[in-house]
Amino acid sequence: MAVLCRGNPIIRGEYKEERHPALPTPVASNAMSKNLPVNNADPTTFVELIVKHERPLMRYIRCMIPHLADAEEIYQSTAILLWEKFAEYDPQRDFLPWAQRFAYFEILKFRRNAARRRMIFSEETLQAIADTHSASSTTLERRNRALQACLQKLPPGERNLLRSRYESRETIGAVAEELKITAKSLYRRLDRIREKLSQCVRHHAKLLEE
Repeated sequence: MAVLCRGNPIIRGEYKEERHPALPTPVASNAMSKNLPVNNADPTTFVELIVKHERPLMRYIRCMIPHLADAEEIYQSTAILLWEKFAEYDPQRDFLPWAQRFAYFEILKFRRNAARRRMIFSEETLQAIADTHSASSTTLERRNRALQACLQKLPPGERNLLRSRYESRETIGAVAEELKITAKSLYRRLDRIREKLSQCVRHHAKLLEE
């Protein structure tokens, strides 16, 4: 499976990700052991967040460190560092960009310690990759905020129709029968709502960029 580093033509497709079993939960289960500093952070919340973001964080590291064993070593050291700093984490912020910042510095430390080994990317390229990921995370957050705002602007009937179709996972036939309309009519109605939402999200996302 190729590791995608979206938006960066320098590295797209330069390496493949080896198939490997699911990563072990990063020393999070040992985060309160005597080997790690004790802090006042909530260990349950930390474990939930690190497990939830395990895959994207590993993909971020592998964009700059393509060798699996090296990437896993950096991932583990990053997890330890995240626990050490978790008491400083602001829960109002997105966890992934916060974690990526620490992973980036662990990558730089790894490169310095491995100075005698041939590295694939220059430090400038690493910074470009990191910037791309940060921009992607910011863009995604902006679009999500825009989507929530646009959903609130929909008339209640259209909002309920979307919930019936997507949140309850009812089939088109079942929803159409409840509304006493044909499936074809329901498809057309959903298409109009989706188009309205799409236009609204694009508009709001631009406003949030300014």
